[in-house]
Amino acid sequence: MGTWTYPLPWQACPWPGQPSRRPIHNKSPSLTLTARSGCGTVGVMSVIELAPLSDRLDDEEVKSLGRLLEQAGAKLPAMDDHTTHTFAKRLSEEAMTEFIDRLDAHDVGADIYLPLEFDGPLNAGDYRVGSAYALQETLEEMKEELAIEDDDLEDEDEDEEEGSEEIDEGSVIEAQMRNIWQLVTDACSESIEKSIPLHLRV
Repeated sequence: MGTWTYPLPWQACPWPGQPSRRPIHNKSPSLTLTARSGCGTVGVMSVIELAPLSDRLDDEEVKSLGRLLEQAGAKLPAMDDHTTHTFAKRLSEEAMTEFIDRLDAHDVGADIYLPLEFDGPLNAGDYRVGSAYALQETLEEMKEELAIEDDDLEDEDEDEEEGSEEIDEGSVIEAQMRNIWQLVTDACSESIEKSIPLHLRV
């Protein structure tokens, strides 16, 4: 427990009588830094999830995004502001970054995807906002790039059993990207179906 140095907070109050109830001691720099550090630790994880825009944008940024969407021929609909569904977390940052780089190569790389059709991505605050429909089309194209087949998972299991020692770092990243592709594909479909924004966090 910290100790106060005289004069006490309420003794410094210009009006005598009832002591001040303001939590002046909570303004300690050490407490503020601890809170920020805790939030920063959570943000480091690579995550794929469905969540409301308010998770990352403030009210003014949402309004600005709405205006940009109108200029792009779309309208920001009323969406569930409470539902959050995490598809995966603690994913490989290296694999996720490489995956988003490939989305960038198709001009659909973004931090948030809306279940709307529009040309993007658009900038809202510090984030890029894209169309989940455009993402869905690009994911289908990337299926060939990543050599993903219907029996791909079975083949990978067999390969691991036959020669796990021969797997290099590049092969590991490729395998992780195929897993991310499947997770993002599932999340994108549900985003469109349930009209909830899709977030990719790195």
